[in-house]
Amino acid sequence: MLTALQLIFSPFRAWEKITVARKRAVWILCVYLLPLMAMAVAAEGYALARWGEKRSGLDFIVKVSGSAALRYAVAQFLLLLASIVIGAKCLQWVTHSFQVASDFGQCFCLMAYGFSPILLARFLDAAPGMNTWACWALGALLSSSVLYHGVALVLRPEQTKGFGIYLVSLIVVVLSSVLSHFMAVTVLHGKAWY
Repeated sequence: MLTALQLIFSPFRAWEKITVARKRAVWILCVYLLPLMAMAVAAEGYALARWGEKRSGLDFIVKVSGSAALRYAVAQFLLLLASIVIGAKCLQWVTHSFQVASDFGQCFCLMAYGFSPILLARFLDAAPGMNTWACWALGALLSSSVLYHGVALVLRPEQTKGFGIYLVSLIVVVLSSVLSHFMAVTVLHGKAWY
């Protein structure tokens, strides 16, 4: 979680440390991403079961059953993980279309660390009365800053191609995270088929 905070407040220095370390995708997944996701989703699920959820603009808080909060937490975890893995593969395809030689490990590194602010926003969403979409928007906004330096330092594209790859990676993160969050919220509200 310390790395996620460093990426927000000092992105260039944090990305330099990440690129120098050259960790494999499996290490990033098992040591960094899964624990951060588990803590964030568990905190949000616990807060939902304990305090409820704000559902309207009139500060109306609805109690959420423990089973509904658990279904939401599991759905949120699995959907976020799928978003990161699929997003990494899509980004790899896009970088190849830009003639940038990148492997899945580099793209996964960029997506995993690029999703960090969105995962940290799940902790903020655990506060009673917080609007879940405002938390997501804050995380997505911070992800745009984190990805800016990440594309340059992880993928190392030519300057003429770098901004295009940054925009594509930002679109992938924003669209996949909003879709996964929307689907998890529909599970929470009991509108999804399961």
